[in-house]
Amino acid sequence: MIEIVILGSGGSIPTERRNHPAIAIRYEGWILLFDAGEDVQRQFEKAQLGLNKKMAIFVTHVHADHVLGLPGLLLRFSLLGRIKPLNIYGPKELIEYVKVSQSTINLGTTFETVVHAISPGEIFNQQDLTVRAFEVDHRGYALGYEIVWSRSTGKFLPEKAEELGIPKGAFWKALATGESIDLEDGRKVSPEEVTEPSPPPLKIVYSGDTKPCQELRKAANGADVLICESMYTSTHSALAEERGHSTAASVAELAKESGAKLLILTHYSPRYYEGEDIINEARSIFSNSILARDLMRIRLNKDGSAVIMNPQNQ
Repeated sequence: MIEIVILGSGGSIPTERRNHPAIAIRYEGWILLFDAGEDVQRQFEKAQLGLNKKMAIFVTHVHADHVLGLPGLLLRFSLLGRIKPLNIYGPKELIEYVKVSQSTINLGTTFETVVHAISPGEIFNQQDLTVRAFEVDHRGYALGYEIVWSRSTGKFLPEKAEELGIPKGAFWKALATGESIDLEDGRKVSPEEVTEPSPPPLKIVYSGDTKPCQELRKAANGADVLICESMYTSTHSALAEERGHSTAASVAELAKESGAKLLILTHYSPRYYEGEDIINEARSIFSNSILARDLMRIRLNKDGSAVIMNPQNQ
């Protein structure tokens, strides 16, 4: 199972109930954090994500509202005793930002921290999950991320394993995770003999700040979940164009054209208060749209269907 946790859904100015951008994805003991807006450390704690998990951080671009929370998060991890290494990925300016923070505000970390300057392409691979970066159209160098979970096997079928006389335990576990086995009687058994057909990959796309652009359209093609900034409504389309942002309508059109299953609108301006104008505009074009709320959780089932859990105070 994959779970998406919205840690921050706000626009350029945080409000009482909406922090700067930050999205966590939980996957088989891993936490992948996308952007680290202001006060992400407290959101991290509220979401009970843990401090010593296997983790990687991906930054879309080095604008203040997307990185102000990174030093605080690293400091919190250190103060609370994190020991696992941490890799951070993003534009090359991110390296200097972390170095300056370490040298000027006593940010020395207690764990190995490596910042990677990345270009578009595959940048992270863990078992059956990959993260690919792609360039988007904002002010300066900015990235979006495509997260794909490719499952090598379908559901394990114990009755098939029993029919073939395969001992329980390690052999069953190996087959269920996609490994072939050699039995003592000389037979070789492949996972396909005792599992259902492999399900299609699950894909999540996180846009970062951007105007609608071809690279985002390509990444969003067939996405199970598209998480996209929607800073403005069409009323302020000229402002969106000037500042390199999207409108709710333009994002909804993109989701519709790309065949995305679910659109999550985030990073919308505080001028829209609770975001009703944003979500109404989007749903008039793409009905399966939801508005991100801080601490909202979206669980993706194996078939790509989503279970949305809103925070109790929203």
